[in-house]
Amino acid sequence: MMPTSMRSRMVLLVLLLIMVLTMAVAFIVLRYNYQSAKSMADDYNHQLALDTMESLDIKNKKYGEISLQIVMSHLVQERLPRMIRADTADEAYLVFKTELVGFLNQYYYTSDEIESIRVWFGDDNILFVGESKLKGDGGYEQQPGYRLARVSPTHLAWVSNDNGTLSQWHVITSFQSKRSPNNGSANPVIGAVEINMKPQRLLESMDKLKVIPNARFSYVNEDDSLLVQYPEVRRDGPFHSDTAMLQAFRAEGGKPLASGLRSDGYIYIFERSYLGIYLIISYPVQTFLQYVAVAGVPIALVALLVLLLSLVGVLYISQMTTKPLRMLLKGIRAFGEGSLDEKIPITGVREIDLIGGGLNRMARQIQQLLEREVQFKQVEHDLAMKNKQAELRALRNQINPHFLFNTLQSIHSVALRKTGQETEINRMIIHLSKLLRESIYHIGNRVTVEEELNNLWAYVELQQYRFKGRFRVKWDVHYESLSKTLPCLILQPLMENAINHGAFHAECEEVPIVVSSSYLDGILTICVRDEGCGMHRETLEGLKWSLDGERAPSTNGHGVGLFNTHNRLKYEFGDLYAMRIESRPDAGTSVRLIIRDQNQLNERQAVEEHV
Repeated sequence: MMPTSMRSRMVLLVLLLIMVLTMAVAFIVLRYNYQSAKSMADDYNHQLALDTMESLDIKNKKYGEISLQIVMSHLVQERLPRMIRADTADEAYLVFKTELVGFLNQYYYTSDEIESIRVWFGDDNILFVGESKLKGDGGYEQQPGYRLARVSPTHLAWVSNDNGTLSQWHVITSFQSKRSPNNGSANPVIGAVEINMKPQRLLESMDKLKVIPNARFSYVNEDDSLLVQYPEVRRDGPFHSDTAMLQAFRAEGGKPLASGLRSDGYIYIFERSYLGIYLIISYPVQTFLQYVAVAGVPIALVALLVLLLSLVGVLYISQMTTKPLRMLLKGIRAFGEGSLDEKIPITGVREIDLIGGGLNRMARQIQQLLEREVQFKQVEHDLAMKNKQAELRALRNQINPHFLFNTLQSIHSVALRKTGQETEINRMIIHLSKLLRESIYHIGNRVTVEEELNNLWAYVELQQYRFKGRFRVKWDVHYESLSKTLPCLILQPLMENAINHGAFHAECEEVPIVVSSSYLDGILTICVRDEGCGMHRETLEGLKWSLDGERAPSTNGHGVGLFNTHNRLKYEFGDLYAMRIESRPDAGTSVRLIIRDQNQLNERQAVEEHV
């Protein structure tokens, strides 16, 4: 639909002109850069090919000189001909073998590139140093490397072996007639020298070719046999296309081309060594569209040009619309950050003001909802705190008989006045008074472990009078735990269960009860363990279920003391506290209280975060 306002039509016209101009300028710049980059890349790749072939020729000459030194040595020229028909068990042959092997080792051990050196002579005689994995059937005349070297003008040739290695072959001719070594056709052949190496040694000379994007290269003999190929050798695919292009190159007379041969979207470059070995390099042709996809600087220049030309239209439009929009966005951002009491101001643009007014009303309603939610949460929190306090007061009232404390004090005074001395009754009253005093004055406070154990000792002394001879208590208290704090009279229900349910119903006399406390790595552990009658598995599971569900046991009051103790500690310490109960029939029951130190836990977390 065509814009109705003149202002909109002018903006659209400017944008169309900018788009057409940008595309025209970008095409001209990119086309020019593409032609320049293509010409430079072709020249650079040709130079890389020349440098690589020069490196390969240097390596070929190096091994050619080694094999020539072996061929021209005194051992090969003068003594080898006499060993051709010699018996391998003959002493002279063994001496010759030892001397020749020692001579070959001079070259083998001075080069880390050579895998093995083999000297072939006679029908099937082979003397070698290094790896002996290569295996040839028949004598040297049946070997492909010898046959290829025999027809070479230099009597040198490279071949690829079945085990993936490469071998350089050098024909051994006898020069005892003082004829020139280069005139091999006039001298008799007496054997061959084979220097074996891994193809990686040649690939190292071709590493510089890997800078050509997506390049592949092959090192091929005159008879089209493959020596080395990168990235990999396959029976079909790149190598066959390389040899086909090599044949086309030969058909053109081997003339160098300005940019190489082209076929199937690839550029081919050929270089020939002095041994007649061809280096074939091929890499994909980069089209203009591909160049546009990866071009960097030209596109940046075009984008900058587009930006400059677009400023005219952008400034014109932003003058009318961006200011009120920025005000609107500022208000929305403030709402998102939680400042709901801020208001979006009037901009003078009708549409923007309608949106701003709606957002202001929405922010006001959200703020009211949040205030009501906070009030509801506060009321809910106050109710929960009141419920917890009511439960705690109910727990305290179970062991807070204040009037009994005064009555016991009177009974103690009367008994002491009547008897004139302290009796067991007086001591019982003293212990009971101590417990009542703690329940009256400290039940709502924390006490140290040392004070709590003293209270528990007073309770045990009282129970000894009642259950005399039925149990004995052992105290295993670590010094580090005595200064730690916990709610007052928290251990008395545990000892009461150990005596009433463990020792009283046990068949044996003097049931052992062990009270232990320890503090290690920020964890306070207090355990009350008896060796009494224990509990059946069903009873133990029901007790644990009531504690986990925070529901008081309802079966004959059993477990009420544990439930109260558990709730008091849960209220005081929250997730820092845990209770572990273990019991077996006729083996006893163990109740362990575990309380973690919040300060120690915070220090450990700080150290771990720092690390």
